[in-house]
Amino acid sequence: MEALSNRALISRLFTSANERLEDASFDSENWSKWYQVVQGFTGPEKMVYVIVKLNQSVTNGGFAEFYESSFGIFAPEIIHALTEIKADLSAEIVTDSLPIVNPNGLLDNAYKEFVFNLKLSESQKAQLYALDVRYDQLHGIENLEDLLGGFLQAFVG
Repeated sequence: MEALSNRALISRLFTSANERLEDASFDSENWSKWYQVVQGFTGPEKMVYVIVKLNQSVTNGGFAEFYESSFGIFAPEIIHALTEIKADLSAEIVTDSLPIVNPNGLLDNAYKEFVFNLKLSESQKAQLYALDVRYDQLHGIENLEDLLGGFLQAFVG
């Protein structure tokens, strides 16, 4: 059987994760229910879901969109996943976003509850914009598709 390309493998896992989300009956206004559904994904599905959602959000509207659309609840998992696939520069940028949006250093459930309905100040948006620029500058330096796909190939190989 011919191996899937990185893009096809990522696409297949992301589609599977999205289908699982759609099939799950949960209150989208409740961060913990959404979070629990994602925690029920397979390891590869969860990794693909959080990394793709980060990349989509930051590419489309920057870190401000990422946090204001509530995907920031997954920031700690995203940092872990990026580090695991050796996307260290991307992980560093996401890590640098945390004190901007979470100046009190909340952890675990308190953090997730806080960022789920986060409304950013203009100052926070300006600080996050600097991270958007750094993230954009990774193009050609740290290819998430190659790093994620290469990591995942070990699971299907």
